Amino acid sequence: MEQNLYSIFADLLSYPREDVRSKVEDAIEAVKAEDRYPSEVAEDLETYLKEVSEITLDDLQGIYSYTFELTADYTLDLGYHLFDGFKRANNLSSIKAMYRDKEFPYEEAAKGELPDNLPVVMRFLSSLDDEELKRDFRESFVILAVEKLNKNFERNRKNVYSHLISAVYRVLDSDVKEGM
Repeated sequence: MEQNLYSIFADLLSYPREDVRSKVEDAIEAVKAEDRYPSEVAEDLETYLKEVSEITLDDLQGIYSYTFELTADYTLDLGYHLFDGFKRANNLSSIKAMYRDKEFPYEEAAKGELPDNLPVVMRFLSSLDDEELKRDFRESFVILAVEKLNKNFERNRKNVYSHLISAVYRVLDSDVKEGM
């Protein structure tokens, strides 16, 4: 189920389309089917669904662009939250090499985004069969960056995406703590 949930999150973290509400409903259903995730995950997703249901798709797309593409503290490019300059470039190269080694179709999945973009990372994690690599990548990079991103959103709970980021963080954190 984790694979599917990560894939759903990847879709929800991408530029919003007409099917955003049904994808949120799928995420809520997937989370409720798993008893290992805290109840706050479903609550965050239900709040997110309520909020996206109250605005137009055009408005949601505008909020998405402003939040994730024009505001550095909320970027989905995870390395930005952890590294500067040369270290970030090295990290991007390492991630891209990992994708290549695992035959992950990066170019197709990324659609022009950087290798450390959260939706791309979630798609990679959802496709990864190597449990040890998945655990190491989540623990050494993904959770650290998403935790910082989530803390940035905690200062701006009025943003509709704060609930989605919180849900993603709680799922990843739960998976890391359980060694999944």
